Amino acid sequence: MVRAEVAGQKIAKAEAWLRDVEELLAATPETLLEDARRADLAAFYLFLAIQEAIDLAAHWIADAGWPPADDEGSTFDVLADRGGITPELASGMRAIVRVRNRIAHGYASVDHQRIRAEAPAGIATLRELFAAVAAASRA
Repeated sequence: MVRAEVAGQKIAKAEAWLRDVEELLAATPETLLEDARRADLAAFYLFLAIQEAIDLAAHWIADAGWPPADDEGSTFDVLADRGGITPELASGMRAIVRVRNRIAHGYASVDHQRIRAEAPAGIATLRELFAAVAAASRA
């Protein structure tokens, strides 16, 4: 279980970034293509929100005394294996970690249209994780 104060702070920060991502990506595809700063900022804020999710999951694992995961994506498998989240949510989080990796390791060549297309499902998955973390922190 993640300590409530840690969970609350991290979730609030991540939610603020997700709202910014949604606002920035609400632009038309043409605007996104023409405004590199907007597109880069949306990708960066999404990256930051995903990082908070990974960090929350790592805190949850550490606070519960479970063995650490091998990598960011498998962090969510540990939570699913221990009953903290569903296997479906773990799978969705592994997918959003792949988006994070594309942003982190190929920033100059990030496909902003692909991020725009994948963002709604990814944001919903992140919010599902945040709800699970919040519930666990109150337990």
